[in-house]
Amino acid sequence: MSTELLNLAQRREALEKGLQQFIHGTLLESALRHWEQQYSMKPSFVLNRFLNDICTTEELRFYRKDMLKQVLYELSTLEKQELLRVEKPQEQVQEDELIAETISEAFLGFIESVMLTVKSTDQADFTQDVIEQLEEIGLAIAANAQINTASFVEFLPLTSYAKVLTSIYEVYCDFYGPMRADQVYAQTKLKIKANYPEVDLHQLL
Repeated sequence: MSTELLNLAQRREALEKGLQQFIHGTLLESALRHWEQQYSMKPSFVLNRFLNDICTTEELRFYRKDMLKQVLYELSTLEKQELLRVEKPQEQVQEDELIAETISEAFLGFIESVMLTVKSTDQADFTQDVIEQLEEIGLAIAANAQINTASFVEFLPLTSYAKVLTSIYEVYCDFYGPMRADQVYAQTKLKIKANYPEVDLHQLL
């Protein structure tokens, strides 16, 4: 989820709204303090690790994926509200189109780099799990889609890129663990930043 448009207070508000359906009172306040101290300045793809930290009971672990989806939804809602407040001059339209194309290329490059680290024996199951995750958050994906191809990216709105990368991250955690997922995403982030210096990675993560 892109956090470029949202300040700390707005992101905390989204986090609180997303979590309050599952935890309340002092437990919720403790979780928010933990986020502020440990995760507020980190990219959104570490939300999964944050949720791992606070889901300390079997019941909470059962709802962890639902928590992630709800928090991402609240972040997306706030971001869209901010975008509606921003009016772009007409002369920027063409430039914005070029930027959007470059962002799409960087997005596809990010997915391709991550998928190269997935074991060949896991590729089919990994891809299927990602597609199921994307369907759960409301994205219509063809059953036989290859997530690291241009045809997959072609029909995705820019606003969904962060959700897709977060879903892939979550599946990666399930397959190889959060530490390996963080390492791969951090390395991929550096690679994409080097290959696409004009792209603000906050628009992808």
